[in-house]
Amino acid sequence: MIIGNKQSNGIDDAADQRLRFLVCGDRGMLIECDDLNATLRLFAAVKAAASAAESSACAPITTPTQSATGQSLHARPGSSPTFDADYPAGVSPNMKGIAARALRHADALSAITELIPAARTLFIRFNPLLTTRAELEVAVQELDTRVDVAHAAHAISIPVTYDGEDLAEVADMLGLSSEAVIARHCGTPWSVAFVGFAPGFAYLTGGDPCFDVPRRATPRLSVPAGAVGLAGTFSGVYPRPSSGGWQLIGHTDVPMWDDSAKVPALLQPGDTVRFAPVRPQTPIVSGSPASAGASASADFPTNAASPDIAASDTFQRNAASPSTSALIVLRPGILATFQDDGRNAANMGVTGSGAADPIAYHLANALVGNAPGTPAIELTNGGAMIQASGDTVVAVAGAPVDITVTGRDGGRPFAIGGQEAFLLRDGETMTIGAPTAGLRDYLAVMGGFDVPRMLGSASTDTMSGIGPKPLHAGQTVPIGTGSHAEPTDGRRTTDDNRHCDVGPGTRRPSAVSAGVAPREDWPSDLPSPGTTTTLEVTLGPRADWFTDAGLNTLLEQEWLVTAQSNRVGLRLSGEVPLERRDATELASEATVAGAVEVPTSGQPVIFLRDQPVTGGYPVVAVLTTASLAMAGQLPPGARVAFRVTATPARHHMAATSGSDPRLASQDDGAIASHEFAERTHEQATEASL
Repeated sequence: MIIGNKQSNGIDDAADQRLRFLVCGDRGMLIECDDLNATLRLFAAVKAAASAAESSACAPITTPTQSATGQSLHARPGSSPTFDADYPAGVSPNMKGIAARALRHADALSAITELIPAARTLFIRFNPLLTTRAELEVAVQELDTRVDVAHAAHAISIPVTYDGEDLAEVADMLGLSSEAVIARHCGTPWSVAFVGFAPGFAYLTGGDPCFDVPRRATPRLSVPAGAVGLAGTFSGVYPRPSSGGWQLIGHTDVPMWDDSAKVPALLQPGDTVRFAPVRPQTPIVSGSPASAGASASADFPTNAASPDIAASDTFQRNAASPSTSALIVLRPGILATFQDDGRNAANMGVTGSGAADPIAYHLANALVGNAPGTPAIELTNGGAMIQASGDTVVAVAGAPVDITVTGRDGGRPFAIGGQEAFLLRDGETMTIGAPTAGLRDYLAVMGGFDVPRMLGSASTDTMSGIGPKPLHAGQTVPIGTGSHAEPTDGRRTTDDNRHCDVGPGTRRPSAVSAGVAPREDWPSDLPSPGTTTTLEVTLGPRADWFTDAGLNTLLEQEWLVTAQSNRVGLRLSGEVPLERRDATELASEATVAGAVEVPTSGQPVIFLRDQPVTGGYPVVAVLTTASLAMAGQLPPGARVAFRVTATPARHHMAATSGSDPRLASQDDGAIASHEFAERTHEQATEASL
């Protein structure tokens, strides 16, 4: 949808702009602007309006609201909040207008949960239980975007050794010598436009006009920290080891991200950056010792590439925690990480992370009576062995696995036959086998794990290395004393609630504790190698970048989940690649968990929970929330079919086109993708009759 925005309040007509609203999943929208400056103005206006709306919804009108510049906006008692407010000196008229419009659309704007600006787009995530897409579009459209984007800007010099493995190829693309590329890269200052892709990854713009370099057709498996690259008109420095498709021209030893710093990211929006050449030393190339430890068998970074964020083998217990129980990891399996509901720090380039299958994760915590959001251990493909130090109540939920418990004396094992809470005594060992279907399980303990948090979450981000390290053999994990439901009927967990010696193959009785969820059978609908799982998607935001034949291929062809998959995403392989209508370079924009991104190769990638915050390949569709949870259980060798669900944008058009002519003006490409979805629904219905 393309809408013109023209203010008639006496403000300069330079505020005119065109906004294109694009569907981005069942709880998100992408707004395309004319250029980067327009995007940053829109971001500032929406951020200020959402803050004002949230304050008005949560507090009396006399409570100050916070503007985008950090100033308080007060309304006089008994006055109209829209037209009769007392503002501090220096607050611009457009800021007053933002506050007024925010109050008119408070319900819609207060439903915003996340904002991610990028090169030409602003992503807005919202709570669909609190507003509709149509209401939010109207609220955004009425904002005055003449907000000054204030920065505490700094000038930063970054020394670079120009030894990148793509330097010669970039020179050939631009028709220059390598020396000329270096001179131009250093000769013009760059500005930080926004931060995305990875924590501390700053997109630099405004360099020499010669730089307009396409990304690599296939991203590298591993790019070392400090690599300096080019993509489109941007330059940037990789802050951590990760995958990446930028053209590498050099490297720097200056860290872009410091966990111990008050502001971890070196570069902030508005900063000026100058690169300074230094004498070349040993080149950094993929597969060199500098990048050792990164996975050579996956297209996404693995835990081996993650830095030591939580460096101790035994986590330090909080001083206030009196618990003495712990779990000892004898064998972690392929990958064991701490996960919870994730982070909300995209403004720093930090992805959400969190449990890949949130349904199973929440069930595991409920089984032991933990409060929502309590950290649990996510196990990938089972194979774990855990020993108790002190008595504790545990539960495993997710993919069906065999669970056996062996006593301290090595006697006959107990068998756990479902998703249930049970008592693990001091010295007993729990063995978790490989799943018979699905891929991931969640181990929760009553009281939760006493693990460090970063940016409000204990989740391990396998792409950037934020959060606790993946678990390893010999690690001791203390158990906390988190909140859980209190007994309501006087029952207690005692020796009478369990057998001391039960024969092999017999289900061990659950520990009885009020407040825990009842036992559930293992799920029977999880995917397995060789079977096909249907995932529901909404088309967009870039479905119009693909031909009808390409969209048919997406929806009619089955796709294989390859072994080059992990928590960052699932790499799919199909016989026919997706055909694009628009082969131009896409400016970097927000990516979300569940996004189906299509690199130049035409083979899709489904992003999971550790996805980059921004990316540069078109997203043809986004999984629904329910299908995203199922995707977290897809093992390598499983097959995927996509099915289009009801399109929010089409429903939005039907509901609003008669009432607001601005909302009836759809972009031809967006309409085409939605009509394609409807034709697909009709064809599927006819085929089933």
